[in-house]
Amino acid sequence: VGEAARPQALNYKKNMTMLDVMIAVGGLTDFANGNMASILRTSEGGKQYGVRLRDLLKRGDVSANVDVKPGDIIIIPQSFF
Repeated sequence: VGEAARPQALNYKKNMTMLDVMIAVGGLTDFANGNMASILRTSEGGKQYGVRLRDLLKRGDVSANVDVKPGDIIIIPQSFF
């Protein structure tokens, strides 16, 4: 949800990663604050984890390519200019 180019619900696939999700939603909008994004993990009672989407997509930082689990919600906030 938020500043993905095409926010949508995706079917979970085995071994899915954040890069797989970002490819499916078309990346980030020009207004996204990708490094302030988070994963809301419903399988862990709504625990939130920070993710660095800008580093992953723009800098190719593979350490930011985290695993996605069934029921995860990725929240991408808008940046403040």
